[in-house]
Amino acid sequence: MKEILLHKKTLIIAAICVVTFICFRYTLHNQFTNWDDDYYVTHDQWIKALTLENLKVIFTEDITRNNYHPFCMLSLAINYAFAQLNPMTYYLTNILIHVANVLLVFLLFFQICKRLKMDEFGTLFVAGFGALWFGVHPMHVESVAWIAERKDVLYAFFYLCGLLAYLKYISDQNKKWYWATYALFIASCLSKPMAVMFPVALLCVDFLFSRPLDKKLIIEKVIFFASSLICGGMAFYTQNKTGAIAKFEVLTLSERVMYASYGFVMYVSKLFNPTYLSTFYPYPFRYVDGSLNSFFYAAPFLAIAIITVPLILTYKYQRAYFRIAVFGMGFFVANVIFILQFISVGAAIMADRYSYVSYIGLIFLVAYFLQEFIRKNPFVKMSVIIILLLLSSILAYLCYERTFAWHDSETLLSDAIEKYPFKKDMDKPHDHVNSGIALLSYKWLGNYYLDKGDPDKALECYNILALLHSSDKHVDENIARANALKIYNVSSQQQTNNASADGNPNSAPNTGANQGQIPGNTVLAPGNMPAMMPFNRALPANSAEYIIHINKSIALCKKGDTLMAFREYINSFRLNPNTERVMADSAFHYVQTGQYGPAINMYGMLLKLSTANPFYYFYRGVAEFSKNKMHPAIDDWQVAVKMKSLDVQKSASFNLAVALDSVGNDSLAYYYAMMSKGLGWKIDDVMIEKYKRKRDAKRK
Repeated sequence: MKEILLHKKTLIIAAICVVTFICFRYTLHNQFTNWDDDYYVTHDQWIKALTLENLKVIFTEDITRNNYHPFCMLSLAINYAFAQLNPMTYYLTNILIHVANVLLVFLLFFQICKRLKMDEFGTLFVAGFGALWFGVHPMHVESVAWIAERKDVLYAFFYLCGLLAYLKYISDQNKKWYWATYALFIASCLSKPMAVMFPVALLCVDFLFSRPLDKKLIIEKVIFFASSLICGGMAFYTQNKTGAIAKFEVLTLSERVMYASYGFVMYVSKLFNPTYLSTFYPYPFRYVDGSLNSFFYAAPFLAIAIITVPLILTYKYQRAYFRIAVFGMGFFVANVIFILQFISVGAAIMADRYSYVSYIGLIFLVAYFLQEFIRKNPFVKMSVIIILLLLSSILAYLCYERTFAWHDSETLLSDAIEKYPFKKDMDKPHDHVNSGIALLSYKWLGNYYLDKGDPDKALECYNILALLHSSDKHVDENIARANALKIYNVSSQQQTNNASADGNPNSAPNTGANQGQIPGNTVLAPGNMPAMMPFNRALPANSAEYIIHINKSIALCKKGDTLMAFREYINSFRLNPNTERVMADSAFHYVQTGQYGPAINMYGMLLKLSTANPFYYFYRGVAEFSKNKMHPAIDDWQVAVKMKSLDVQKSASFNLAVALDSVGNDSLAYYYAMMSKGLGWKIDDVMIEKYKRKRDAKRK
């Protein structure tokens, strides 16, 4: 009989593990994201070598700047030692630990059911379906498919091993299992501080098996609770130091109760309906009158009902069921209580990852009472099993689909924004009960586009944050970086276009509108003007302070406040001697895009800094001509044409011919047309002949 049971047990475990691995297999194709993966892996110098110095830092410092979890970082360091920055190996490790946790959940439920003296079917039913639902539940994708959340699967591994060791201890009363439980508890805390509720989980097990609350049991738990207080205090200190914990006055007491209750209800709800999942669940958006969606006001009452109704019903019906209900609900509440935003941590009201361990209690509760329903109604046994298998298949499919959202930063953050977007009519009710905005997702997606070199998409994200008056101090800096990169991209593209025309980035191609007759007041078209200087191909690595100063200078110049612009220019020049180059590129960008007023202002300031630069005179002349300021343009081009730059002399002399003709100075128009031709500009002979006839006619 034992051999048959072992055979069934092995087959069920193998099937569940295989199904779980299949559900997460796409994760192996995913990339690193900019959502903490940089802090944990790609930019973390301490995991890059398993040296004594690095190990010392890993075990003595908070190297991720948000929590102390050395076992997690050690596991990532081991990953790096074998595969450097190959993301597949990190995801594979996460999946394998998760599969191991599925096995541990099966064994935990199996041992609990055996101690409750359930029959073979009931034991395998609860353990099998419980482990399967734990393995393929979509809410657990975040814990497995996020490299930085290695700490979740790792702390759960030690947590579950500790529970199994504790079951062995209360069965055998052998001290070695007691100390094994404690050692595994500490290992779990060193993987993630959320393990501090492990002692409460032990009390839930004690209650389930009717262990008396006597002196012995209290002494057993003293060391566990003392260690929890120490670890919990360290976690609170670390998160508070980094600003993750909001000041108490940020939320009122009633708001804290409503938000915590909402989170609690949503965790329970998503156990049965794991749809509309997101990496970021924002706090709710208030209506114009300051009120919230009615669901938030009802949430405290729903939360109380979810906890008390099952307990009251089972207490009245059967005390054995009451113990099951207390164990399952108590385990869930204990492991979710500190992340329910009674103490506001972070910018999200809830997170999928917090369900990873806490759901074990609810899953056991559901599986146990379904088994009891079948036991008391054996005629529905096959029907219930078929229905549960179908529902499990749906869970598995949703789990598999959810892994695609984690492919890279763009898919991940875009998914969150799609769920909680910024809408212009935020004062009106929306489809989802929590109609907040995924602010952090906009921020991190903007960062992703900025790092990728796409300033336009980055600014789309940052501008929403600015519009909503985000309190994030880095938003202005990132907007400055994006604007600076945008300017460089335009300049770099213009340089590429010029270079591709004749192989010389500093020459002016004579094509297009400048060939033959020039109609009306037309000078060199933007695409045909000489490049100012070889443009940088990429944005230099500048400090945020420098970029802010240079962008302020550019913005003030654009407005015409050249005095203040000059002051900001000096501040930026102190930080980066290439400031003039950036300013010149910006001015050139304004000419190229038809923003002639700002260009005139900017070149005016540049000429105060560098009076001998022919390009500044030339392009200010282009901007002035385009604004129909003929005489200032002529003056600038006459200065530029005397300077030692062949490209400027050719272009400026041609433009002078056009400009002087437009103001009726035919003699000088012919003079500069001939100069342009002599310098090598491909000017049409028909144009020269026209200027000559007009000059000769006036002389007569």
